[in-house]
Amino acid sequence: MSFALLISLCVAQPAPSLADGRAHIDALRANRVAPEFEKLGGAIRSYGVEWKVISEAMSEEDGQFRYVRTVAVSNWARGMRISLLLSPDARLLSGTIEPAKSEAPTMYGAYRVQTKLRLPLEEEWSVLWGGRTWDENRHASVSDMRFALDLLQRKKGSSADGRGRRNEDYYAWNQPVLAPADGVVVSVENKIEDNVPNRVPGGNLYGNLVVIRHLDGEYSLLGHLKKGSVNVEPGDRVSSGQRIARVGNSGMSTEPHLHFHLMDTGDWKTAHGLPMQLVDWVRNGAQVERGEPRRGDVVSKRATAARR
Repeated sequence: MSFALLISLCVAQPAPSLADGRAHIDALRANRVAPEFEKLGGAIRSYGVEWKVISEAMSEEDGQFRYVRTVAVSNWARGMRISLLLSPDARLLSGTIEPAKSEAPTMYGAYRVQTKLRLPLEEEWSVLWGGRTWDENRHASVSDMRFALDLLQRKKGSSADGRGRRNEDYYAWNQPVLAPADGVVVSVENKIEDNVPNRVPGGNLYGNLVVIRHLDGEYSLLGHLKKGSVNVEPGDRVSSGQRIARVGNSGMSTEPHLHFHLMDTGDWKTAHGLPMQLVDWVRNGAQVERGEPRRGDVVSKRATAARR
């Protein structure tokens, strides 16, 4: 065999591209697939609209090719991982969909937050999800929520008094939400109904929310707020500790709690999360000058007096 022929054979070997993987995802979403893949397409569609692509890659596996796409979707508060096995000529062979179980890529791992960010709640709160790893923080699989906190109140180990069938049964319900730092309100949602506990309608991720612009392009988002409780509007200046809303159960939320994260732009659909470096707070009874809450922590403001 000549050297030229050997090169020609090597170059001619087919291989699918990222564009082929994307085309198959589009076909699955539109139900333009062979009958054996209709169930997979239905599963993908059941998670709602694809908000953003967190990561995607193509790799070779024993002469076949694996396209993996991690996305944020409207009916799930964490990342979803879609994996498609393709033939060398880009035919779909099989596929799976499952919750993402790894952290989203970030360029902000060593970032030092400029805003003096404080806990946006009064009294003591438990960190349900928080930290930098997926084990500590299920939100870490989504880029804008990469370092997010979910905060709820517990008494004697429970977040609710009684059977927890009503929002009013939960200790977090209707608690004041505070501006975490000085800033300007850039967006508000205040008209979304609160969910019945453990019944999530889907289609809206954060529910009622407030987004505030702080220093140097840093933005905080406070979500799952109580319908009608937001008392600020876009353009309003807020002061650290100012009461701006109440804890609710709107959006992708199974029980009353506060979702809180920091990001690098005011539009969460395109944002990347920033580390949750709070100042002047208490973790498990010990004072913290600056640090990041983690799953399982009991946290509170260092200064107990809140702005009325």
